[in-house]
Amino acid sequence: MSQSISLPGQQIPAWLKNMLFGGFVFFICWGGIIAYWRMNKSAPGTSEILLHLFALPAALLLAFWAGSKALHSLKMAAAAQPSVQPQQAASAPLPAPPLAILAAALRSPHGASVDDLADAIAANKARADLDRELIDDDGFPVMSARSADAGDDQLREEVSDWLTRNGMATLRFSEEQWRALTLASGVTSDLVMRATGEFVAPDHSAPMLQLMPTLPPDWPAEQRRAASLWLKYTATQFGWPSDRIDVPADLIAPVADIAPSAIFARLAREAGTTVSPMLALIVACASHIGQQTVDEWAAKGILFTSSQPHGLIPGEGAAGVLVTNRTRAETIESMAYVLLDDFAETRLDASADEVKRVDAALLGGLADTVCKRAAVRLPTISMIIGDAGHRPSRVYELMGFVSATFPLLDATDDVAQVGTATGTAGAVPFITGLALARYYVLEREASALFVSNEDPYRRAVGLVRSALALPLTSF
Repeated sequence: MSQSISLPGQQIPAWLKNMLFGGFVFFICWGGIIAYWRMNKSAPGTSEILLHLFALPAALLLAFWAGSKALHSLKMAAAAQPSVQPQQAASAPLPAPPLAILAAALRSPHGASVDDLADAIAANKARADLDRELIDDDGFPVMSARSADAGDDQLREEVSDWLTRNGMATLRFSEEQWRALTLASGVTSDLVMRATGEFVAPDHSAPMLQLMPTLPPDWPAEQRRAASLWLKYTATQFGWPSDRIDVPADLIAPVADIAPSAIFARLAREAGTTVSPMLALIVACASHIGQQTVDEWAAKGILFTSSQPHGLIPGEGAAGVLVTNRTRAETIESMAYVLLDDFAETRLDASADEVKRVDAALLGGLADTVCKRAAVRLPTISMIIGDAGHRPSRVYELMGFVSATFPLLDATDDVAQVGTATGTAGAVPFITGLALARYYVLEREASALFVSNEDPYRRAVGLVRSALALPLTSF
């Protein structure tokens, strides 16, 4: 399997940088010493030649290397501090037990399954392209990440009939909301079909399923409620008893924003405190494939163009994961599951869109924290999956973290950027990244890190690991 990552411009490999720097040091030392000998007309002996031409530059390189390592260690230690305040360290709660990801599904611009998206990434095809319908102010096509599965007219008729039967005949969805709901319906049906075969008994008894739709925060309250109820109805159509589905009220109500990591943290705490087994389906959806969004982004100066490389690329998609606690997962033979450990996360003081550069050591500190919690050594990580998109600030931050913390990983084969495949699509890249992490862990039989740095303020790192692997406790 080969994954790819898009970089703004060409990036010099770390080994080549080291070779160039080493050659520069030797050049300076040799030039200075030889010039000194010529000026003084001295004939150096063998010991002087060895000392000044070889030992001296080698000593300088060694001192520089040791200093850079020490500085990096200090940065990583400092970066990990925001997640736990010193005065609260003694009373900080223990991390929640890991969740088990039983299954994943998605609808993306580059495939209707996790396998399809992984293949597109391997072939370096998971990226935005010129849109055939959307144009900018100058009449030129814009870059977008459009899904072929978002335009299902038959499903729209079914939803419209369902709205009428349930007293919501006057409710209207925008074109982008229709596209997002269509994609979410496909993901929900995929995962419920998997879950029904395992958990619903012949007498229709079933555990309580927490359906947790992660909808765009700018959707009005009526549309949020209708979409959530439709997804619940979709679950019942594929065999789950309606009285055994719970949709949390705070996810339906209009909110400013709920971080996807907060949803998993809530479930992890529940899994660690409740006696009864927990089962949840988290599905995220969003679509910005519409001329209205293009016009609004262009007016605000945030649309990606050739002259605005830091702008946003309209995207869409849906992704979902089925999770439970580890105890229940161990009793299931038909689903290959992986473990998701509690996220290590923090919040930036200033938006990443406004500062000149975000220190990648912050992600290094979070990765160190989450791996130590799970007693997993950093060198055993075989894959990095990020929700970063095309914007240079996010790419440089992610790649700076990888080169500093995982120098042996290959930027092409061992790093995957989900945001370049989905475009700007709310929480979809986050859930898609977890779905891909499950795929890579099962494929490689090794641990993976999911890194979230696309949000302007939030930074989170999660560890996804095999349920069969024993933790390595020596760091």
